[in-house]
Amino acid sequence: MVFAVGRAPHSGDSGGVGLMAMTRGLPCVAVALIAVIFSDVVLGAALELQPSASIRLFYDDNAALTTQEHDFSAGSEFLGAVGISRETEAVTLQGIARLNLLLDAAGDVYRDKDNQLVSLLFASKGELSRWQVYGSWRRDSIVRAATVTQEGDANVEPDDDVDAGLVQVSIRRNRLVLRPSWSRELSPRSAVGVGYRLDHVVYDDSAEGLFDYQDHALSGYHFYRITERDQITTSLNLKSYRSSGGVREEGEWDNDRFNIMLGLQHSYSETASGHFQVGWYKARFANIEESGDTDGYLFRIYGEKRTGLTRFSARIGRTNFSSGAGDVVNADELSLSMVRDLTETMGFALSVRAFQSKSLRSDNPYTNRRYLALTPTLSWQITRWWSLDTSYRYRRQKRDWEINYDSAESNSVYLTVRYERPASL
Repeated sequence: MVFAVGRAPHSGDSGGVGLMAMTRGLPCVAVALIAVIFSDVVLGAALELQPSASIRLFYDDNAALTTQEHDFSAGSEFLGAVGISRETEAVTLQGIARLNLLLDAAGDVYRDKDNQLVSLLFASKGELSRWQVYGSWRRDSIVRAATVTQEGDANVEPDDDVDAGLVQVSIRRNRLVLRPSWSRELSPRSAVGVGYRLDHVVYDDSAEGLFDYQDHALSGYHFYRITERDQITTSLNLKSYRSSGGVREEGEWDNDRFNIMLGLQHSYSETASGHFQVGWYKARFANIEESGDTDGYLFRIYGEKRTGLTRFSARIGRTNFSSGAGDVVNADELSLSMVRDLTETMGFALSVRAFQSKSLRSDNPYTNRRYLALTPTLSWQITRWWSLDTSYRYRRQKRDWEINYDSAESNSVYLTVRYERPASL
């Protein structure tokens, strides 16, 4: 099998400019694609349209997660979004387009006035096979990231953004993610699948320690059901990472990885399940001046539990993530989420994400750090269309390379009033 990837363009090259122009026009392109691709599929059928508008007030005593002297950040923000959804036995369609517009903010951290995000998932299910395409484009910054979920949403699964809190300046980031995949049932006991992922990140301006990059991943997997409750899983991944130094640093770092994972998926009951995986990776990296290789172990544990009023999910493991710091990192990650219905109109959600990242290269300590984010959220459905969310977020970060060995801490509070009125088309 041959797996070759071309060079990622510098932000100052015509390729980088072309990508930026492309990403800025992606919202219009996404609308056109929806109209063309799905017109035959959903024509004459009801689509669920979910427009919403929100006003958010926020306060953060250390938005940049710095150990230096800093001021607090506070202000207001407008969030406008349009979601679409369609679910049948043969077709699943989910999408969202959102604009976060900063109305007013104190301090220098929140310099970017707006964030945009477009996300689309389309899946087609046949008798034995299923294929799906997921894509997202976002224009944000590492300090003020745009996520698929909003504050107070029940789906609190975090994005795989290991660069959260990496820098203390607001640098514009354009991030394009594409994930097509296909799977087929070979027998009542076994199934196979293949997938591809592109993660392309371009920064508008130069900043110390940040690099444009492309990360490509080609994957294949196999499931075999042993019993009604147990199945063995096998997955192979070929990954290729290319960072561009541009005007910030001479040379480019290349990184190619091979991962293999074996696992056991077990259903404890109709409301509880777990997935246990162990594996091994081999990585080779190089630039103009030097090269090297490394290997190590990987593991992942997933768990889900549902009760009448509460839903729990958790994952813990070690995996490889691409980073805007010009490298690929090993991340030991813990993610927990809990959503509970307190009453018919009130709910509580808690999300926890912690990771310790370390560069695969011994000479690049910039990404070596420990990061923790904890967010409890209380939501109230005031009327059928109006809701109120209030949340608190605590973040803590320790950088291994800093002379100042103190940890940076941040406390932030959000208050969001949302109007959402779904309609069928």
